[in-house]
Amino acid sequence: MGEMLVFSLNGVGPILLLMLVGFVLRKTGVINKEASNRINRLAFVALIPCKLFSQVYSSDLSAVVDLKLILVCLVGTAAVLVLLCLLVPRFIGPGPARGEFIQGVFRGNAAILGFSLITNLYGEAAAAVIALPLPVMVIFYNITAPIVLALYSGGEKPKAADVIKKVASNPFLIGTVLGVVCNLTGLKLPVFVEKTVDNLGSAGSTVALVALGAMTDVESFRKSGKLAVSASVLRLAVISPLMILVGALFGIRNEQMAAIVCFFATPTAVGGYVLAKNVDGDGSLAGQILIVTTILSMVTMFLTLTALKGLGVM
Repeated sequence: MGEMLVFSLNGVGPILLLMLVGFVLRKTGVINKEASNRINRLAFVALIPCKLFSQVYSSDLSAVVDLKLILVCLVGTAAVLVLLCLLVPRFIGPGPARGEFIQGVFRGNAAILGFSLITNLYGEAAAAVIALPLPVMVIFYNITAPIVLALYSGGEKPKAADVIKKVASNPFLIGTVLGVVCNLTGLKLPVFVEKTVDNLGSAGSTVALVALGAMTDVESFRKSGKLAVSASVLRLAVISPLMILVGALFGIRNEQMAAIVCFFATPTAVGGYVLAKNVDGDGSLAGQILIVTTILSMVTMFLTLTALKGLGVM
């Protein structure tokens, strides 16, 4: 049990600390809100797209995969997304908050925590279990999330052409699609280019989290904190156990079950906040959901892993 607690702290602790660093830097005057907005923009247009490209580009998309695992993750996430799109507008008024709420609930942080979670539990060799589901889910997230945010970016229903333009020009989607094209065609980048892209990508989440901490406004959190808490509880206490149950009913166990945990029991994705911040929304709710899910997941991930281990599922 102690090892599980240490793992949970090692997984989500750095996220909180990086946001704290940004908050302290702003409070001490090292950076201001305008600078943090520019840093966030850098993460959006360059750093995180490079990370997405590298993840898909370096994955073995032709490997033998567990199709059942991929279908549970993909179909389950799609079903959650559809239900959210049908139900959320009944409870949240028109505006960007709708899209940010939906994205914060359905989009997981497996890209950052997935490999470390599985390798910590089952060793380096087990990392192959998530090697293909991850890019498949990354592609799904980065096609659907821009569409969701674009659809709910304003009070009026957007024109289809405007939505298509926003989605097609989204750096996250471009990075992911380029990674798929290079991977499937066998196109190999020069080593110096590959290393440069990889280095830029490795800074993406770090820079985004520091910027988020610097832009964190306690007063705005008080105003819309209830939505952030609602989204976090829905993701971690409702959808997560439900999808884990579905996986168990389909006979998914051990490393494959750990992959289910990666996609449904982790905090919402850092990239989701960066995306929301830069797609017609101020990103405040998305940032708050990231903070709350990160804090809550320190408890829920520990309880989830402990319960699954005790039940013999992992």
